[in-house]
Amino acid sequence: MGKAPMATLGEGEPTRVVVDAADWRPELVTAPLYMQVAHHLEARIRRGEFPVGSLLPTENELAASLGVSRQTVRQAIGTLRANGQLSARKGVGTRVEAGSNFDGKRFIAHSRSELFEIASQTEFVITHKEEISAQGRLAVELGCRPGRKFLHMSGVRYPATRHKPYSWNEVYVDMRLAPAVRDLNVAKSAIFHLIEDYTGEKIQEIQQDIKPIILTAEIAVQIDSKAGDLALQVTRRYFSAGRRLIEYAFQILPADRFTYSTTLRAGS
Repeated sequence: MGKAPMATLGEGEPTRVVVDAADWRPELVTAPLYMQVAHHLEARIRRGEFPVGSLLPTENELAASLGVSRQTVRQAIGTLRANGQLSARKGVGTRVEAGSNFDGKRFIAHSRSELFEIASQTEFVITHKEEISAQGRLAVELGCRPGRKFLHMSGVRYPATRHKPYSWNEVYVDMRLAPAVRDLNVAKSAIFHLIEDYTGEKIQEIQQDIKPIILTAEIAVQIDSKAGDLALQVTRRYFSAGRRLIEYAFQILPADRFTYSTTLRAGS
């Protein structure tokens, strides 16, 4: 199917792009549906199908073409608005303000759903796997008894284009749950979500810690950085019911590849 035509709204007004969803295929076990829709729309913006300055099709048109609900489309558009890629004006429509915003996007999640979003927009390329027994400092860091066994996986996380590494990642998964990820070489979904699919049990709590570090030579070479540069280490502990540790993971991000932003509002 060829590129969809653009209809002019009026003199000096932005054009509205006709929707063409031939490449849309929702996936069953990755991010929530609205994030998949957001990722699909962002990809089309990046390809120039929805040029900067143009108007998106209406929510109803997008919902019909993608086979999802209007509410799902609205949530997806809200996600891209929050990233600064879209804006909305009553009586005008939803305008494309910027191309892909992922290169400068913060890599620190404020919610479980944002972890899905990060995972769905990147690829964790696993280069090393081994069964380990937590001892000494590692057992203390994991908060488990000495001798507890984990599957340890490590590698680099890339954007979907793989043009430059984003972060160094290491993951420790309870050995009893290792079959959920043992054969994984490239993760395009959140590891904890794969574990949830395997066990049928939802993660009840995710504890996130953030601290500055200095890049070691060993990790710097893996992520195309310099030893001694500043970086940020984000550590997450995933707990099931009864606060049992299911997964421990950390990622190391060079200072030039992330922005951490938060908004504080006055109470009522």
